[in-house]
Amino acid sequence: MKYLFLGILFLFTSFTSFSQENYKIGDTIPEFKLWLTDGSKLTKNDILNKIVVFKFWFTSCLPCLTDIPLLNKLVDEYENRNDILFIAPALERKEVLKTFLSHKKLKFKTAYSAMDVSEVFNKKQVYPSYFIIDKNGLFTYIDSGTKQSKFSDLKEALENIFETHE
Repeated sequence: MKYLFLGILFLFTSFTSFSQENYKIGDTIPEFKLWLTDGSKLTKNDILNKIVVFKFWFTSCLPCLTDIPLLNKLVDEYENRNDILFIAPALERKEVLKTFLSHKKLKFKTAYSAMDVSEVFNKKQVYPSYFIIDKNGLFTYIDSGTKQSKFSDLKEALENIFETHE
């Protein structure tokens, strides 16, 4: 019985520490597949040679909603660049998300039912979480783990990546 307990304890602690592993700046992004509300899909291969801003969120998350106007302005600011993608993987199903987006405009391309991808990127499951990926598929900005994201930090990180990739 003692060995059974120790074995279960070992498996539990191993799983817990593995599941809390976080990505760091400079790490390669994991494989993923997202379905977008426009009917297209997006994978890791689709974003190579692009700068990508990810916002993981859900519609009943108040902090996730308060920055939408600022994020829309950010999209507008870079609308003439064809080397950047703004993607917002949401946890909700497509129908729920489309209803929400019919009342609240989000200029990011929106992915639905993205819990599986969120669990890979956003190990702590804190929302909203933001990631910027460079043209080589590397993390260059990670804001996951605090509930007090600073839009100015996201914007500055994006400006820095443009300076280093030009």
